[in-house]
Amino acid sequence: MRSTSSITTRLATILFVSQAPASEFTTNPARTRELIHQTILQLGPNVTARANAEASWEYGRHPETAAAHMRVCLQAVKATLAPADEAVTR
Repeated sequence: MRSTSSITTRLATILFVSQAPASEFTTNPARTRELIHQTILQLGPNVTARANAEASWEYGRHPETAAAHMRVCLQAVKATLAPADEAVTR
């Protein structure tokens, strides 16, 4: 099994806290990138710490759905980054 990079995890966490429903980004890499960008701008300085804090709060508030939503976010980020990863390894 391939491990998830820390960058992928950070981007997935940012996507997770965007509050966008999975149906909005799972099949559209451009929308995934747009949501990540918008959320980074909204979170402002110290984006990683703020995203982690918001994600932790969501896990506490909605533990029954948070893990599944994070898995979807991870898959969407991996799918969005996959073409770039392939170009680097060639």
